[in-house]
Amino acid sequence: MRRYPRCIRTLAGLLAVLALCACATVRAAAVAVVAAESTYGVIARAVGGTHVRVYSIIGAPNVDPHRFEATPAVARAVAAARIVILNGLGYDAWMQRLAAAAPVPDRTVIVVADLDRGAILANRNPHVFYDPAFARALARRLATRLRALDPHHAGDYTHNLRVFEAALDRVDAAIDALHARHPRLSVAATEPVLGYLLHRLGWRDVDPAVEDAVMNGTEPAPAAVARLETRLREHRVSLLVFNRQVGDPLTRHLRAVARRAGVPAFGAREFPPPHTGYVEWLLATVRGLDRALAGDAR
Repeated sequence: MRRYPRCIRTLAGLLAVLALCACATVRAAAVAVVAAESTYGVIARAVGGTHVRVYSIIGAPNVDPHRFEATPAVARAVAAARIVILNGLGYDAWMQRLAAAAPVPDRTVIVVADLDRGAILANRNPHVFYDPAFARALARRLATRLRALDPHHAGDYTHNLRVFEAALDRVDAAIDALHARHPRLSVAATEPVLGYLLHRLGWRDVDPAVEDAVMNGTEPAPAAVARLETRLREHRVSLLVFNRQVGDPLTRHLRAVARRAGVPAFGAREFPPPHTGYVEWLLATVRGLDRALAGDAR
């Protein structure tokens, strides 16, 4: 057997160790993802798994995405991200400004509402996260980009996407089942948080004037509020939907009118609760609607 000088064997061993360290470093470098809202952050975690480092800027229920003001720390996180996710349709315009202020050549900015512009409701409701079709489109876009940025873990991203889409199938099935139990309901809302889900359910929003005014940041006309009160008192709607994160006088008043009239009400959230995935959040929402219609106010 041919023998090499000890110095060469030592150098070869050292190079092998350095190569292993380099590989370990490459494998340990997580892809930095910044999501404007935790709604999209949890989807990024589902697809990226342990190979991504996700920072969700807004997730607290008391923070209004429309009025959020970014701090220097947030600006630095956006500047360092390889992937930035935002809702669009004016819901988080501050994030678009941040991304534009610190352009990075190889950074990907995903505007979720732009993934299927044909599915945007006529009133340009920005709450697209309540349509699982947008979540599916985002997950696919993320998987494609992550495979390009980190081909070493491409198989993991493909597997995670497959698992996430299978879980979304459960959401679609739950929506279909609820629609079958309660077809063509007439509902009302204090603001259009659940607009896309209600549309998927085939439920009719009988009087959107109040919620559209709230969505656009204007005071609803007194006549529109009075008309909605009458619909509630006369049981011309089967359900009142409100934003659980909002406690303004109008919301409290309309909830009180519904309660006195015996009309069930359901409070929706704009973000998943802590430690809750996207699929679990939507399934809980669908089940909550079902319970509310059955008279269970939990």
